Amino acid sequence: MAALQEITESVLRQVEQVTGVPVIVNSDPALPLLASMKMARGTAPAHVISYNPRTTNVDYAVCYQCGFILRVAATPKDQRFDVAGTYRGRKDTEKAVTEHFQQTGRSIPKERREQFRDQIYDGLIRQLRSVPVGLRVDAWLGQEYPGLIDQQRAMISRQLQDNNVVLGPDIRAATPAKVYTANVTMNAAFAAYWSRKWSDPAFVTPYTVSGFSSAGQELLRIFDETPDAPTQDRELIRAWGQHLGLNGWFEFVPFQQN
Repeated sequence: MAALQEITESVLRQVEQVTGVPVIVNSDPALPLLASMKMARGTAPAHVISYNPRTTNVDYAVCYQCGFILRVAATPKDQRFDVAGTYRGRKDTEKAVTEHFQQTGRSIPKERREQFRDQIYDGLIRQLRSVPVGLRVDAWLGQEYPGLIDQQRAMISRQLQDNNVVLGPDIRAATPAKVYTANVTMNAAFAAYWSRKWSDPAFVTPYTVSGFSSAGQELLRIFDETPDAPTQDRELIRAWGQHLGLNGWFEFVPFQQN
């Protein structure tokens, strides 16, 4: 445990040295995710990394969030960006949700349809922002901090299992096809990456059976062919979005420093 704490302290110091801003790490039992990060902007005195105490892999979770901060910090200020949804994307998703429920013969109140629209659309945009860049972060952690590998493997294995739940017939039947296909294709790429990394073909078997393996491999090919420099993260996200047919559903906006 002491060795893991030393790694985490080293990564936190690196963030503080590179950004010139301290990092606050806190436990939040109400956090719906295992960990989250809020990067300091404007007059904010610190970056804040929160983790849910139910996770037993805190060191990896904290260092993983630090990796995103470091990738932003390694990008020139005038090239930093956020990924945002668009009016078109939200309206297209709303239309798809309405048509999907009509096809299934279900009558859903407008308020619930809008909640479902926001849930699946916002989740898809977050996934597009986080998965390809998150693989870059994981590659960096594995190379620079091999002491985290056991925790990394435990967390990734759990995520792979959680992702497989989406392949269930109930979720597929409840989700508009375009959103579902984009979500599962990114999950398939994630599984393909770790299958290759850990030489375990079982990770991609569920996606082969469900017909998403080839599409996931294509995203992984794009990942491999895009330079891994932080300045290329925008291009990586754009290329994944284009391949997924999400043109017009997302946009890059300037990173708000203030």
